[in-house]
Amino acid sequence: MKNIPLFMLLLLTTACTSQLIGPQTPNSPVTNFDYLWQEYDRLYGTFEPKKIDWDTAYKTYRPQITEQTTDADLYRVMTKMLDILDDNHVYLRPTADTKLPWYSGGILGRTQVEDYNGDVVKTYLTSTKQITHEFVCSKIKQNVGYILLKGFENDFSTYEKTMDSVLTYLADTKGIIIDLRDNGGGEDRVAQYIANRFATERHLSFTSRMRTGPKHADFAPELKFYTEPAGRFQYTKPVVVVTNLSAYSSAETFMLAMLQNKQVTQIGEVTGGAFSDALPRDLPNGWSFRVPIADVRDASGQSLEGIGIMPKIRIKNTPEELKAGHDRALERAIELLE
Repeated sequence: MKNIPLFMLLLLTTACTSQLIGPQTPNSPVTNFDYLWQEYDRLYGTFEPKKIDWDTAYKTYRPQITEQTTDADLYRVMTKMLDILDDNHVYLRPTADTKLPWYSGGILGRTQVEDYNGDVVKTYLTSTKQITHEFVCSKIKQNVGYILLKGFENDFSTYEKTMDSVLTYLADTKGIIIDLRDNGGGEDRVAQYIANRFATERHLSFTSRMRTGPKHADFAPELKFYTEPAGRFQYTKPVVVVTNLSAYSSAETFMLAMLQNKQVTQIGEVTGGAFSDALPRDLPNGWSFRVPIADVRDASGQSLEGIGIMPKIRIKNTPEELKAGHDRALERAIELLE
């Protein structure tokens, strides 16, 4: 998931003060359903690019809820409504006493990703150095570098030193593979900084606008993120980034930033298609949920929410290939750098 930058969180809190400190909402099936619908109506960032009619969703599902609705039926109706959003950032987590499962939205909530196996990847590596828990750096026998990039969640101030160590370790390689297939997301500015360590020129990476008002088109001013050289030195030799559906959120804004570097090629599978920052919330009954709150666009102004970033070279490993010890996406990446 993404961490929301502090200044954005403060802005959101200011915009929502009456909601946060107002009277406590009564706890009943009807008020819980209404609260869930209202919070998405008030905060969700991509109704318009996804062409979602949220009022029709309310008219469809609200009549199914009464004061006598059970927890199980409330959960069923809520999740049917949330399915309309088709968003990997969306979740609904009932309290333990209900014995109901946690709901995850989007394609990752309904699809088991079976095209990556970390143990298979290890068989291709000749040496490994773990820089931090997010950066596992290795070399492959053809003098190709490999970075398993697992997230963007450390303190921002640590990344200059981390990237110095990563790029120094891999400085003598003829190219680097960055693997995003086990990436847990994090903060956009961290992802942007890492991408900037591979940059030679300044280009717009992506833009982000955060919901700030009751209308679905009410947004704060657009934030612009740029790919541009950063740090004491940059790695400018060829880079191949391997993606799959599990690469989403800040992994996707990282990919948007990396694609502004002309020496970068993306291969593998399409990314998850969930770019927005997201805000955790609680229902009156204690169930928790999460609302994506931004409209993120690529450098051309296109929204890729629910679509993802399509690789230049599309390769999807099968479970059978991985069971046999072959990662075709990684093998193709190696070939591109030989």
